[in-house]
Amino acid sequence: MLTSKNPHSTKKEEDKSYLKIFVAVSFILVGVTVWVLVNETVDRRPWKNYQKQFYHLEYKKIKQNYDQERTVFESPEVQTKYRETQRNLEKAWEDFKKPSIQNEFKKLSEEQKLLNDELETLKFQAIVARNEGMGKEYLYGKTQSEQVRHEIVELEEKGKEFTTKIKEREGKIAPIKTRLKELRQETDKYTEELEVYTVGMKRYGEQLKAYEKTRPSLQVYQTYLEDLNITDRCMSCHVGINKTESVSSEQPYASHPDQKLYLGNHPPEKFGCVLCHEGQASATSGVKKAHGEVEYWLTPIYRGKTAQASCIRCHSEGKEVKGGEMLWEGKRLFENLGCHGCHETTGFGEDKNRIIGPSLRNIRNKVKSEWITGWIKAPKKFRPTTLMPDFKLSDEESQAIAAYLWQHADKKKAADEMPVFSDEQLSQGDFLFEQVGCMACHSYKEDAERGFAPNLARIGQKINYGYLMEWIVNPKAKESHTRMPSFRLNQEKASLIAGYLIHKTGKDTLKEGVADRDWLEDKEKSRAGEVLIKRYGCFGCHEIEGMEGLGKIGTELSAIGSKSVTLLDFGLLEKKILGEAGLKHFTENVGKARQSWLQAKLRDPRQFDEGKYKRPEDRLKMPDFALKDEEVESLVIMLAGLREEKFPEKYLARLAEKDNSVVEGKRLIGKYNCIGCHQFDLDRLHLAGDVEVAGMVKLEEDAGVYFQLWEDNEKLGHKAGETVYIDNQQIVDRKKAAGGDITPEIIEYHVENEGLVPEEARVFAPPLLYSEGKKVQSEWLFEFLKEPFDLRPWLDIKMPTFRLPDDEATSLSKFFAEVENEPYPYEYIFETKKEYIDAKEAMSPGYLLAAKKLFESKDVNCILCHVKGEKMPEGDKTGWAPDLLLAKRRLKPGWIKRWLLDPQSIQPGTKMPKFFREGEFQNYIPGTPADQAEVMKDYLMNLQGE
Repeated sequence: MLTSKNPHSTKKEEDKSYLKIFVAVSFILVGVTVWVLVNETVDRRPWKNYQKQFYHLEYKKIKQNYDQERTVFESPEVQTKYRETQRNLEKAWEDFKKPSIQNEFKKLSEEQKLLNDELETLKFQAIVARNEGMGKEYLYGKTQSEQVRHEIVELEEKGKEFTTKIKEREGKIAPIKTRLKELRQETDKYTEELEVYTVGMKRYGEQLKAYEKTRPSLQVYQTYLEDLNITDRCMSCHVGINKTESVSSEQPYASHPDQKLYLGNHPPEKFGCVLCHEGQASATSGVKKAHGEVEYWLTPIYRGKTAQASCIRCHSEGKEVKGGEMLWEGKRLFENLGCHGCHETTGFGEDKNRIIGPSLRNIRNKVKSEWITGWIKAPKKFRPTTLMPDFKLSDEESQAIAAYLWQHADKKKAADEMPVFSDEQLSQGDFLFEQVGCMACHSYKEDAERGFAPNLARIGQKINYGYLMEWIVNPKAKESHTRMPSFRLNQEKASLIAGYLIHKTGKDTLKEGVADRDWLEDKEKSRAGEVLIKRYGCFGCHEIEGMEGLGKIGTELSAIGSKSVTLLDFGLLEKKILGEAGLKHFTENVGKARQSWLQAKLRDPRQFDEGKYKRPEDRLKMPDFALKDEEVESLVIMLAGLREEKFPEKYLARLAEKDNSVVEGKRLIGKYNCIGCHQFDLDRLHLAGDVEVAGMVKLEEDAGVYFQLWEDNEKLGHKAGETVYIDNQQIVDRKKAAGGDITPEIIEYHVENEGLVPEEARVFAPPLLYSEGKKVQSEWLFEFLKEPFDLRPWLDIKMPTFRLPDDEATSLSKFFAEVENEPYPYEYIFETKKEYIDAKEAMSPGYLLAAKKLFESKDVNCILCHVKGEKMPEGDKTGWAPDLLLAKRRLKPGWIKRWLLDPQSIQPGTKMPKFFREGEFQNYIPGTPADQAEVMKDYLMNLQGE
């Protein structure tokens, strides 16, 4: 079929123009290329710019240091000294080049070289002979050949010859080396002095040359944590984080603060940064992405103090970690406030020998009926420092709870009503209260800060006299898990103390008519109270009749730090709370949103009910603890660290047995407030030049302190017992020894009332327990902790009876041994064994008799100061010392010997004199002071009562 086309109807295909299309595509290609380049170099690789800027700052810093060193070097003063040293060096070289010196130096150098060659040959031959002998010994073991044995003997003799020759050559070389050093002494001395002037400038100059020659390459720095499948690229931006000297105070150019503490224990090459700081560690395309501050990222970066929350991930075994102080303060608060009473939380509330709040089973005979409702309604109004929170109860609710407690309490009558006390008896009660040491734990000043035990400022308005007296006599009989010890007081003394306290603090007692208290026996109110107690979980802290075995009412907090923010009830306050944290929506920063909610919850636990209709039983129940801002911050850090995760074993900081013992011992010391009476450590001053001194501050002045050393200090050039003056400008840091809180009051009392000087008055304070593990036997200490007795009869304050469980007494005795690296639990005391004394007597007849004569002599007369069984020393009690009959069971023999030789080196300021000196007591025990102390030590370890 034929068709015809109009030649004029269309253009030929080859005549069409694609110019516009090509131009458009070219522009698109160029645009995409530019976008790719910009995205690659700017958007996707911001770390390159950070690295470039860091290297620029680093070069600038080195150049600045070089210029400073050069300026110092070129200063007129330094140049004058430098030229003088150069002249001294030139003169030294002239003296050294004198023919006589050069001849001697050359001759000695040749002799030394010859002797060194001979020495090397002899050492080689000795090694060959030794190896050959080892081969012969092996052969002899196989064959028992007499010929081989003879060859071994010959080789041993040959080895002895080589040893003799080697020592001979070394003996000849030593004086030659000494003389050569003397000949070069002046030249070496001034050469070293010259180098001191230029060493800094040379060091920075070499760094500049190296920098100019080879600039650091731009690259991604990556740590791969294989066990966790985490790629950490944080150091790609923070490239200088592990540099010893920071090039800038701004991030990401600054180095890590306190590097020795943090990076020294957690090198980023091994741990990366993400384990402590969180974030999206593999991201490199933007700061917010790398920090995890993007939508829905579950672990945004921890900044500043909040990074302490991560410490608990690896350090969960109770040992406080330096640098994690706020975290550990949060843990202490959580435990002390009894949060685990309502909230199940792994790792808390594990002490089965401790209660959170007192038992309420005996509240009927314990407290005054007119007091109970006010306390339940507003505990901090009565005692501002109480740990008991405010449940925001109405009068009716408070009465209902009081009615239930009252009707379900032990109805057993306490002791008789309070008698009338005379002024003299009240004065005696006051004296006894302070004498037995109540003030170590309690205060009765209304404005006192929270202490270890309840403030007694208004105790008389609360407690019944009879119950208080019985409590003082035997606290454990009233509350088996109380930490309050028994002071072994009889009923008469307890009565005086109870009467004094109630008389002093019982003024302005609220009084209600008998009719007004009838509601306490109202059954209907009691039933309403039961509902309220179960609702608010009072049984989580208190033992309450009829509430045994009930579970915790609060949400479990073991993984609150990883709990989804969507499960946190913001109520109608989400916008307000997130806005205060700089967020519009929680997805912007999940971590900050969670922490903001926790802060709001701790500050005002029930605020999330605002503006919402809720039935009473559905309203929020958490009480208000009236926490300070710093307490809230610590608790939030701790709670943020409680996460649902399991780290590989290699990352967990497991404690060795010794560390576990120390941690447990410190926990018990805190639990029973041992530091209220005893001081466990020394004052420590950190001085310029990396010098630390340990001892006691004796006197503070405006410009410095007089400090008594308790340990030898070579850097300071002083020994234990010496008192030195230290200028404040030398002191970099101070660490006051914890403990002995009651000591200043005891000293002040004896100074003011008996005219003693402070050093004399200190003898009436509880003993210092520093290095106690080196002093006492662990078995004796265990028994003493279980059943204390009057070890120092002259003390007003006696060691009370805590009735410690066996495991706690064991842990404390082990603590004192382990902290001093002393053996535990077994320590064989051979000085008390018959065979030991028999051997000594065989070598030196009359061995112990000689010690006895010296012990009783007028030259020593130990019993002039020391108690001996029932026999008390004469004279003033300030000069008395512990019972020597206890020495064999109480003290360690090694400590006794050190004490006898130099008491001041162990306890500076002690009244025990240093008896044993060179040439003394030769008529009794001939020999050195160490020999004499050895004999006296053995005598004391075998001392018997008369």
